[in-house]
Amino acid sequence: MRVRVYLPPYIKSDHSKLDQDGYIELEEGTTLKELFKILKVPLPFGMVHLCRVNYEKASLDRELKDGDIVSFFAMISGG
Repeated sequence: MRVRVYLPPYIKSDHSKLDQDGYIELEEGTTLKELFKILKVPLPFGMVHLCRVNYEKASLDRELKDGDIVSFFAMISGG
C-alpha cells in the first residue's frame, strides 16, 4: 500500500525512504508507530498531539490504509 507522508524539515528523520512525491510503500496493517520506526522519526515528534492521519488526531497504534496522508501539526507558527 502507498501512504503519503508530509515530514516537516525540523524533524530529523530518514527522508530517503520516501519517493520524490513523499510516498512510502508499506505492508498492509502497518501502524503509525511502525511507520515512525521505518522513517526514524524521534518518538517525541511522534506523539499523538503532533501527528495527524488524514488531518485528524491519530494514536500510535492506528493501522494505516492505502491512500492515507500522514502529516504533523506545527506547534509554532507565525507571520
